[in-house]
Amino acid sequence: MSARFAVLLLAIVSAASAQEASSPSPTAGPAPVPVGPDAVWTLPPSFLQTMHKACDKRTPGRFGECFVSQMQKAGAPEPALAFARRTGNQGYLRDFRDTGKVDIAHAEYPFRANENRVCFLVNGEPPMIDMDDLSLIRADALAENAAYAALVKRFPNLSIFPGLRFGVTAPGAANLKNGGQRFMLDFLLRDGCHACAVVGSMKVAYDFDVNGKFIETKVGPVRARR
Repeated sequence: MSARFAVLLLAIVSAASAQEASSPSPTAGPAPVPVGPDAVWTLPPSFLQTMHKACDKRTPGRFGECFVSQMQKAGAPEPALAFARRTGNQGYLRDFRDTGKVDIAHAEYPFRANENRVCFLVNGEPPMIDMDDLSLIRADALAENAAYAALVKRFPNLSIFPGLRFGVTAPGAANLKNGGQRFMLDFLLRDGCHACAVVGSMKVAYDFDVNGKFIETKVGPVRARR
């Protein structure tokens, strides 16, 4: 891999990661309580209006705390509040999929301008992984993918953005022959910015061992759209 291409790959990952930098990462903590279906919460019809009335005048650093406090006042159970706190007080759990040792948690981040729906892999090691954390995708794996390299040559500003993040097949889940688990997620490849044209797509696999420990990501099929 040339030095120029290595620098380009790092620039692509850094640019695409910028959308995540404005929101807190899931908070770390010793042996958190496992996430389960009891943490799912349905937003009451008038919740956002009531919450904004109570929280909008708070300083930016205290807005999230107010959001969780309003969740509690609206009747959210403790497991739902605990999950919201683990997102940095930015989101709530709208759906849970039991997929084995490691499970899928679909969260909603109602205050984001874009990418409001987020997929987490939970109850493994580490206990909570944001699947859109692009630092998990190795730059060398991108460089070794011929289709991705060809797209970079055609679109020097190629950037990685989330694809579909909610539904029974997003992400896909499968058991590996060695007893581990694999989760597959789609990403969109855009010609630069968030509003720029989609020029391709990419699948990424997240592999866990039989004990639920995260091993690595693998870059799957990359396809050009034009």
